[in-house]
Amino acid sequence: MFHLGRILVPIDFSASGLIAANHVGALARHFHSEVTLLHVNDFSVLHPLNGPLGFGITSAEAERAEHLSRRQQQLDEFGVAELRCVSVKRLLRCGDPAKLIVECAREDKSELIFMPTHGHGSFRRYLLGSVTAKVLHDAESPVWTSTHLAEPLMLNPTEVRHVMCAVDFGPQSCKVLSWAASFASEFGAKLTAVHAVLQTPPTLPDRYTFFWHDQAHLGAEERLRGLVLDSRVQADVIVVSNGDVPKALSVAAKEKGAELLVIGRSWACELPRRLGTHAYFIICNAPCPVVSI
Repeated sequence: MFHLGRILVPIDFSASGLIAANHVGALARHFHSEVTLLHVNDFSVLHPLNGPLGFGITSAEAERAEHLSRRQQQLDEFGVAELRCVSVKRLLRCGDPAKLIVECAREDKSELIFMPTHGHGSFRRYLLGSVTAKVLHDAESPVWTSTHLAEPLMLNPTEVRHVMCAVDFGPQSCKVLSWAASFASEFGAKLTAVHAVLQTPPTLPDRYTFFWHDQAHLGAEERLRGLVLDSRVQADVIVVSNGDVPKALSVAAKEKGAELLVIGRSWACELPRRLGTHAYFIICNAPCPVVSI
């Protein structure tokens, strides 16, 4: 049975953070989850002078204490309406944001990290912030990211009706497909398994290119159907092959109307959970939220 007992939500009090809290609230009410709101204060942005500063501030320590007091009040008031009827723990920490997010998720045994990224506009939506990228690289928990939270038609997670799962036949593939299938089943959503065929080998003579793509496509489809069968899940199967994996998956998700894309983070590298190049650009270019396992 699919369950999310603990969800971690790093926040910075932005508008996208409130939207994320609303979406997490819907998930938490469905699963009766405990939600941890984590705000990490990075004091490297503060440069107070030592000694008397004037203007009612007597020292660097006093300024920091006042700053943290304001942050704690913001944290206590944040997302109250969005997280109604939800068990919420609010944590204020100081230090490196990415490191503390990963540590908190590990200590709390969070089953999902919901990252409210800040990809607004035609340019910034294709970039991940450094904190999000580091969390994706190091976290052990599944990470939900979206550069589309500010869009008015964005569905909350409990309204997702089509889940697309991208697999690369690596060691994480069964786990990724199982997570996607369980989430889709929980909400009665359609599941589509997709594999993107890589580029033609650079040493392959031009006269064999068409034949290689045809065989690679057929072989990948057969292998994907076998993976779905072995995993005992019900899913449509498609193989895309234009050579550009992130673009191919983005186009497929858009054409099929997928509302959530599930991927493995170890694409293009051997270490588990590491954020490979493919995974990074898949997340940046996806037309819908992405859960990376």
